[in-house]
Amino acid sequence: MKISRIKLIAAALTVGLSLSTVALAPAYAEATQADIDYSTQVSQLSQTFASDTADWGAALAGAPTLAFGSKWKAYKAKVTKSSDKFLVTIKKLKALTPGPGFTKSGPMLVTAMGFYESAVTALKTGATKNDVKAVAKAGKVAAQATTAFLAWSKVYPAEVAALNG
Repeated sequence: MKISRIKLIAAALTVGLSLSTVALAPAYAEATQADIDYSTQVSQLSQTFASDTADWGAALAGAPTLAFGSKWKAYKAKVTKSSDKFLVTIKKLKALTPGPGFTKSGPMLVTAMGFYESAVTALKTGATKNDVKAVAKAGKVAAQATTAFLAWSKVYPAEVAALNG
């Protein structure tokens, strides 16, 4: 009887320690395959996005003061080329379906890409129509897009870290 009582106490201690270890373990979500696929695609497209942003930003900053002549024609060609390339990347990022581990950053990325899409479209339209005011407006929308993208860039790594444990 004494041995079975010791076994019972040992079993109770083992179960108690096991449960306390589980309770003290840090809480983190386990990454699903959808999370991994999404994160991989975001990483790949982010590199392209950075390059396209630089090209498009250079085009946006280089607007001539007069909306006619050879300078405007060269500007328009540069804007059209960089805008078309940038829109492809934006649409790819916007079309990604976030995994269940990206509940905050997924919608934030879609919002930021929506702002960028509006800005790029406005710039392209303004340049095509020789409208200096539309080009200036595109710059303001681009600032909103950048703010939204920076907010996303703070949340996304935190969610990746939480998934990685």
